[in-house]
Amino acid sequence: MAARLAWAAVVAVFILMTLGNVVSATGSGLACPDWPLCHGSLIPPLRPDVLIEYSHRLAALAATLLIVSVTVLTLRRTRAPGLRRLAWLLPALLAVQIGLGGITVLLKLPHLISTAHLVNALLILAGLIVLARGLRSSGAGGPRAGAGRLRRLARVGLIALLLQLALGGYVRHSGAGLACPDFPLCSGDLLPGQWLAGVHWVHRWLGVLLFGLFVHLAVAGRTIATRLVAELAGLQVVLGIAAVLLQLIPVVRAAHAAVGYSLWAVLVWVSVEAGCWPGSVASPTRAGAERETAHAA
Repeated sequence: MAARLAWAAVVAVFILMTLGNVVSATGSGLACPDWPLCHGSLIPPLRPDVLIEYSHRLAALAATLLIVSVTVLTLRRTRAPGLRRLAWLLPALLAVQIGLGGITVLLKLPHLISTAHLVNALLILAGLIVLARGLRSSGAGGPRAGAGRLRRLARVGLIALLLQLALGGYVRHSGAGLACPDFPLCSGDLLPGQWLAGVHWVHRWLGVLLFGLFVHLAVAGRTIATRLVAELAGLQVVLGIAAVLLQLIPVVRAAHAAVGYSLWAVLVWVSVEAGCWPGSVASPTRAGAERETAHAA
């Protein structure tokens, strides 16, 4: 039961993040200029931009309820120390996320707060995936060949990808998506000439470097998940180029972000499988007891 609820929370948070990007791509971030109400009411005006922003808030409410439920069930049903720490951490991250969301609206979308809002959402998504995988497990298997190398690559990839997604969020929220309006050059030059163009340039080429890292990860892991990481990274580079060349049309911007979140989710899964999260697996005895309790319920 707890594992299924955790996976439901993963899906809810992913949908919430995707809707958040649609809000940004369509310029609907201040369609509800107040918080927590929308134009001073629980029922918002029936305008497209308002409905886009309000759907994001409703999705946030659903995700909040699921995360709180997962926390309660996990603390009741597992003794694994890593899972219990995650169960306590998730509500704290959730509280921060709610606060950042409110501040973002009330302060009229400040770039750094909006970027922090995205990074915190990525951490919540990662925590839920680790929790869901740990709750489902009946104990870790023996180490596989090359596991240490895969673990190191996964850890480096997680840190670098989190930085890359944060840079992408800053590029989007600061309006730097076309600071380098051409590709592969930047306004016709090899190197950028001002701050926002420099952030865009770093984000652009870090994406290319990450693609190389994730190809290396796929070769080391030789699993469906590691291959998917490399494929999503390649698609992400293509969508990033297309977003610039097509002048940031909303559908491409939204797809670029959604693929980035998918890449993050799959990489977190790979990191769990590689053993990067010690203590985050339910013990065989407790996992079996939990299944029996779920069946009895």
